Amino acid sequence: MTSAHHSGAAAARPTFGAVLRARWPSIFGAVMIAASSFDGVDVYLIVLTTVLAALCYLAAAATDRRRGAWVAFSAAFVLLPLGLLTRLNLSIPLLLVGLALIVYGLVTLPRSGWRELAIQAGGGAAFAAVGLVALNLGPLAAAHVAALGIIGHGVWDVIHHRRDKVVTHAFSEFCAVLDFGLGVLLLIVTWWAILG
Repeated sequence: MTSAHHSGAAAARPTFGAVLRARWPSIFGAVMIAASSFDGVDVYLIVLTTVLAALCYLAAAATDRRRGAWVAFSAAFVLLPLGLLTRLNLSIPLLLVGLALIVYGLVTLPRSGWRELAIQAGGGAAFAAVGLVALNLGPLAAAHVAALGIIGHGVWDVIHHRRDKVVTHAFSEFCAVLDFGLGVLLLIVTWWAILG
């Protein structure tokens, strides 16, 4: 009887493959942290990531398709390396993308969808404003403000995960891991430089 109990308990344990399938968004987030910070983490990377994440949410709200965030992420996946390699000021192009998404949502969504669109537009504007402030501060203050912005977006992810709205659970989980991870990493790098 004891051996049967043990074999039943062993069978109830999830396999490694099952864990990977269940937690793939978190694993993908961790991989993205490693890939995006391979050459180091700085304020520009964090601000760009935060703004692109906010645009993914706005894209999902404007199209009324939760999976729209993944489509927007695919575009962001191209923009992030481009921005990091060239260090171009992408604020105007990203602002225009945000405005185009808002206009698209206002034209295509029923009035009932405007509330969520307004929430995402307001959130996106707030995260972009924090990023612009960070880019215009001295190095130490900029790092802390940028980290606050991306960690704030991590909280945004958790709220949306619990609300079960706008984006898929997988996207909000992935984005939360990426945001919290990059924010903490920037703080660690910054504090290490101060102490070292």
